[in-house]
Amino acid sequence: YSAAALLAIIFALPFAWRVLVHREHGHWEHPLPAFYFAHLELFLGNGCLGIGVMMLLALTLERYVSVCHPGHARPILGSPRRAVALIPTCTFVLYIPIIFRSQIKTCRLLPDGIVIYQRMEDTVYVDHPLYSIYKVLLEFIFKVIPVILLAALNLRILIVYRRSCEKRRKMTLSRKTSGEEDPRKFAEERRLVLLLGSTSILFLVCVTPMVILNVTLSEDNLTKYPYQVFRAIANLLEVTNYSITFYIYCLFSEDFRNTLLRTLSLPSRTPARGMVKPPPPTATTTITQHRSV
Repeated sequence: YSAAALLAIIFALPFAWRVLVHREHGHWEHPLPAFYFAHLELFLGNGCLGIGVMMLLALTLERYVSVCHPGHARPILGSPRRAVALIPTCTFVLYIPIIFRSQIKTCRLLPDGIVIYQRMEDTVYVDHPLYSIYKVLLEFIFKVIPVILLAALNLRILIVYRRSCEKRRKMTLSRKTSGEEDPRKFAEERRLVLLLGSTSILFLVCVTPMVILNVTLSEDNLTKYPYQVFRAIANLLEVTNYSITFYIYCLFSEDFRNTLLRTLSLPSRTPARGMVKPPPPTATTTITQHRSV
């Protein structure tokens, strides 16, 4: 999921450069960049975004099974290697028709005779009814259905988890004589609620505009200034979704922060969960010296 998000951000950079410098059709002196922007730009960028959505959905499904049905917790897609291989393969296969939506047009500038290459949209191909149906199906597979499933599954996970925490809280309070609840005891519950809720809301807000954009994308709409503004905002929101997820996990997940610090070889202020911090060695040395005397 992280690799797909990183690649999606990387592929967004040449896309932004092409829109700012070369506009929609472009004018390249070499056929290689023209081929990339005509056939591979949308294919690679949207493919990585689709992989990220499917990876997030697969992770949520596994989390749902493990939390809500612990007795039947089994990998849905098989082994992790199979899932990592199957999801990108199927996603890129589904995005293959996008490769053929544009073509390269060769132009010769007179009187110098300089040859330039432009990216032109194949209007016959794009306006075909089958391609229109294909675009709608893509949006349902990679946008609409994942949004609904993520919202429903995360909500169900939160409900089941809160019920289990409430049972543990009642058992804990029944054993305590004072009847007071330790506020640190169930801090994990609040972090999980914030983590799942923020990721779901972020995904819903950032992905929904792309559904409208991809369905309505055409040469006629691209000539309208308000549509170009909407296009820029929608692309920015989708890239932001993959950029800010890392910071959400850092903010609400203690395990994620500890793992990050260990990966960066930085000392963590809090010990890893389940581990007890050993006492300072100086205390042991002092006691030994007194006993010797």
